[in-house]
Amino acid sequence: MVQLPGAAEALLVLLRWLHALAAIVFLGWSAVLWLDGAPAGNTALARRRFKEVTELSLIVFLATGAILTFDRLSHGAGSVYAAVLALKVLSGAVAYQYAFRWRRVGLPVGGLDGRIVLVAGMATVLLAAILKGVTDSGTGSGI
Repeated sequence: MVQLPGAAEALLVLLRWLHALAAIVFLGWSAVLWLDGAPAGNTALARRRFKEVTELSLIVFLATGAILTFDRLSHGAGSVYAAVLALKVLSGAVAYQYAFRWRRVGLPVGGLDGRIVLVAGMATVLLAAILKGVTDSGTGSGI
C-alpha cells in the first residue's frame, strides 16, 4: 500500500518546488536579456521587469531557503553539507549582487555583469545538486 506524505512533507515539497521555480525564472529571464536584450528594444520596461523578477525571486529564495536549511540542519546534516551550503549561499549572493548592478547600468546585451549573473547562478544550481547528493548519500560526500 502506498503511504501518502504527511502535511509537513508536502509543505517541504512545495517549498523545494518554489525554490527551484525561483531559480528557473531568475536565470531564464537573465539569460534572455543577456543574449537578446530588452524585448522590443524597450530598455526601461526590461529594467523594470528585471527588477521585479529579481526582487521577487530573491524573496522566494530567502523565505524558502531559510525553512529548508533549518529543516535539513535540524535533521543532523553534517559539516560537508554546511560547507557546500555556505558556498551555495555565497554564489547566490554574487549572482544577485551583479544582477542589481547589471540593472543599474542598463542591462547591456552580452555585458560582463550579466555574464557573472549567469555563471554564478549556474554555479549555485550545481551546488544545489551537490547538496542533494550529500543529503541522499548520508555519507557526507555526494560528489
